[in-house]
Amino acid sequence: MDENKVNAPEEEVKEDTVAEAEPQPETEAPASEKKQKKKKSREAEELEKLRQEAGEQQERYLRLMAEYDNYRKRTQKERESIYPDAVANTLKELLPLFDNFQRAMETPCADENYAKGIEMIEKSLEDFLSKMGVEAFGKAGEPFDPNLHNAVMHLEDETLGKNVIAAVFQSGYRMGDRILRHAMVQQAN
Repeated sequence: MDENKVNAPEEEVKEDTVAEAEPQPETEAPASEKKQKKKKSREAEELEKLRQEAGEQQERYLRLMAEYDNYRKRTQKERESIYPDAVANTLKELLPLFDNFQRAMETPCADENYAKGIEMIEKSLEDFLSKMGVEAFGKAGEPFDPNLHNAVMHLEDETLGKNVIAAVFQSGYRMGDRILRHAMVQQAN
């Protein structure tokens, strides 16, 4: 019996110490959950930040690609227009020369060989211009178009129709849709 008394308190003490030594799930669990929640919230914030940065990078990439595409199209268009612009500018410079040969043809000349030479030069220039796709416009009797003709004089004549070209002082020329020079005309009515 003495042994039972001695052993009994020891068992109670052992049970008390074991109960105290065991971790208490109620007090420690919320602390670890808080750490996990903080860790998860940091990871979520970091993930959101990375997604935002990736979205910004993608936006920058798309803008850069659009800018490059616009640049490529613009330079292609410029390259395609360089040759026609150069041809048009060269032909514009030749038009006064052609006008001078036409005036020379209208001037009376006593030397037939000289007149024939001027006529041949004028004809070859005319052929060259037509070969390059240049056509003259602005003949007397045609309707007046302010997009094509430059009216430098006005005439009131009842025998001519309304907005008609009465006289041409300088022919106009175009190459396709491009106006090389507007016709200088006298407009009637």
